[in-house]
Amino acid sequence: MNFTMKLLSKTFLIVLMMSACHPGKRETQEQPIDLKEEAVNTLRKILHEQQEWVKVHAAEFLIWSGHSGAVKDVYLKELERFHERPQYRIGIWRVLALLSNSDEAARYKTQIVNAFLDTAGRDRIHAIETMAKLKISPLPQYPEATNAALHSDVKSFSAYTHWAVAYTNADSAKAAEKYFLNRLLDANEDMLQRRVAAYVLRISGELDIEDWNALSGMVLALPDDAEGKVGFLNAALLTAPQEAKINETYKNIFNRFVAFSNKKDKGIRMDIAAGLAVAGGKEHLPVLTGWMRNADPTGKAADDADVQASAACAVLQICDRISSEQ
Repeated sequence: MNFTMKLLSKTFLIVLMMSACHPGKRETQEQPIDLKEEAVNTLRKILHEQQEWVKVHAAEFLIWSGHSGAVKDVYLKELERFHERPQYRIGIWRVLALLSNSDEAARYKTQIVNAFLDTAGRDRIHAIETMAKLKISPLPQYPEATNAALHSDVKSFSAYTHWAVAYTNADSAKAAEKYFLNRLLDANEDMLQRRVAAYVLRISGELDIEDWNALSGMVLALPDDAEGKVGFLNAALLTAPQEAKINETYKNIFNRFVAFSNKKDKGIRMDIAAGLAVAGGKEHLPVLTGWMRNADPTGKAADDADVQASAACAVLQICDRISSEQ
């Protein structure tokens, strides 16, 4: 073999080895349109094959991403089969409320509100959480029931009611933001309350810089094994005002947040997918694509399907951002 052929052979071998050692690099070269199609197909597969809340999550991701075809037919069948099943029926009504015209949606929302008002019911917590997600405040029409729920000894019930009440008016929204920020910053607060607070804050928009500095300082001071750390990092990441996004603190939060992606944990992976759906970029597609394809399963099928759905939703949103920037 002459010198030129030897050189070409060695070059080819090096390239081949680099490709094998860095399979993730191939993922970033996949076209957004191909990944988007795969993500939608993944969500549709989960919608048809999974049960109850995993199915609900896949349905919601399809709706929010503008790919709701066939979802309503699936959920009308779910309604026929499970309209009397406590808790899951709330999820069915929620999906159908999102998909229906105003009159039909109002009927499903009324059923959800009635479940909240039923003091003997078994799905009041699910009902008030769904009311919050649908931005329905019970306060104007049902002040007594709402006040009782706000002061309930059941922490999750109280927390979700505070969230729903935030949608009463602009003043209520601001008061709720302060309420949940204080819950999250209080190290002595019930952990469930703090987790709910982190979730509500992260979907509520930017904090002012003073409040964000307090939140980011608290989060960064936590040890990595602290309970709730990833969710709290997510809240700090997604509530950062624009002026904070150019500083080292924000970059530190982002890096620490993404560093948890090596954990085989459903909650952590879903938190990371939710954060990257909003703040991630092309460089995060390899890990999300791996989760979407269930390349590194946690070992529990339903959990893995939930992670797949969350990752697929994040892939869709990142690909949309990439396409809009081109």
